[in-house]
Parts: sequence; structure tokens; C-alpha cells
Amino acid sequence: MPKFILDGIEIKFTQGQTIIEAAKAHGIDIPHFCWHPSLSVSGNCRMCLVEVEKMPKLVIACSTLASEGMVVHSQSQKTIEARNAVMEFFLINHPLDCPICDEAGECKLQDYAYQHSKGESRFIDEKNHKDKRVPLGPFVMFDAERCISCSRCIRFCDEIAKDPELTFIKRGDRVTIVTYPGEELDNPYSLNTTDICPVGALTNRDFRFQARVWDMSATKSICFGCSRGCNSEIWVRNNEVLRITPRYNEEVNSYWMCDYGRVNT
Repeated sequence: MPKFILDGIEIKFTQGQTIIEAAKAHGIDIPHFCWHPSLSVSGNCRMCLVEVEKMPKLVIACSTLASEGMVVHSQSQKTIEARNAVMEFFLINHPLDCPICDEAGECKLQDYAYQHSKGESRFIDEKNHKDKRVPLGPFVMFDAERCISCSRCIRFCDEIAKDPELTFIKRGDRVTIVTYPGEELDNPYSLNTTDICPVGALTNRDFRFQARVWDMSATKSICFGCSRGCNSEIWVRNNEVLRITPRYNEEVNSYWMCDYGRVNT
């Protein structure tokens, strides 16, 4: 089996695996926002930049194929500086919403801000302001100020739900997500976009402002909405069910479950 070195650790991989996939298979997490194991690679967040010896510049681990004998550094001075710069870019216009954001406690941006940012901002101008409460569909609310343009939700609709409903408009720091004209985010799997959103941009309209994740307990369960039996987790506070989320099982439901199973069971 071919091998490469990641931060001094020997990593075995199969042909066709990327650096981030091989690392994940060995329990090593390379920071990322846009990459998801069940979606196509977009490579637009740049958070997974790593240093590969004998390559002239940093590469993104999500799209760079692992190869025999390569030596990869995910904690070198170059990669640390690159992550700091990426995080500074993301936080320039990101609102300080953590105290009221439903994603607090589960937010990649929040976690990475502690782990990979400098802890201070050089930005002194006024932040861009965008729409804060945009109902994209019957179950999903969009906060444009929190969006980091990872495109996970767009790729999910295109590739998994097979119902293209979302797209980017505008450019640069004005970019935002909208539904196509005459469309809304109402495919049968729309709430999965709130699960895979790495920040608090997409939230469940039924769950908004109901509870903090650390105040709830999660119990493994099986959805009985249909014969598929999607693996799920039931989130409870004070004996009240507040939300149902999918639990990964590649043989049954992968990372997903339908809206009916969450809302009507």
C-alpha cells in the first residue's frame, strides 16, 4: 500500500485519495470549510492549505492527490501563517453574532477563530451589512452576513437533492446566496443544508433560538418516517424534543435524512 508522510506520521492511502481524505482516514483533521466527504471538491475556502516538500507553493489538501513518498506539513510556519491570513479574511466582515447565533458551539468558524487566528483584527473600516433574515424556503432561514461562500449548500442541492435551487450572485465581499428566480429552497432534503453549513448562515426555522447545543442531550435513534430507517439523533432539553438530525451510516442514509423525517415524526 502506498504511503506518504504527514507531520512526521506515516499515512497509508489508496490511489485516488486526496491528502485530506487520507488524513481523515487516519483520524487527522486538516482544517477546512468547503470540503465535505460526500460532495464534489470546490477548493474555494483555502483553509486546508498545506506545505508539500519540493512543491514551489502551498497546495490545498482537498484537491491534491496523495502520492508515494510525498512529505506534507500541515503545521509548518508557512501553513500557520496562511491559515491566519485566511481566517483574517473570513472575519473581516463577519458579524460578532456568536452570543445569539444558533450555530454557537457547533461552528467551525468559531472553533478555528480560537485555533488558527491571531486573536486581533487590523480592520478598522465599517463592516459590510447584508440581509439578516431571508427565508429561502419553508424550513430554512438565511443570514447573508454570516455566509462565508463555501458553496456546500449549492453543491448539496445540485448533487445530492438533484434539485438546483441555490446560486451565488455578485462578486468579492458582496457575494451572497439566492434562490433561482421563481424557485425556493423546498426540496425534500432542504434541512440538510443547515447541517452542513459550517457557520450560522443557514438555520432551521423551527429550531431558531430554541436552545444552545450544550444545554441539550443527543440520543441515537432510527427514523420511523419510512422503511429506509435513517440513522438519526434526537436532541432533547427538559424532556422536550427540539430537533432531529441525521447520524452517519454509509449503508443506510450516509450523512442525510429527509425533511419529513425531521418535522413530521
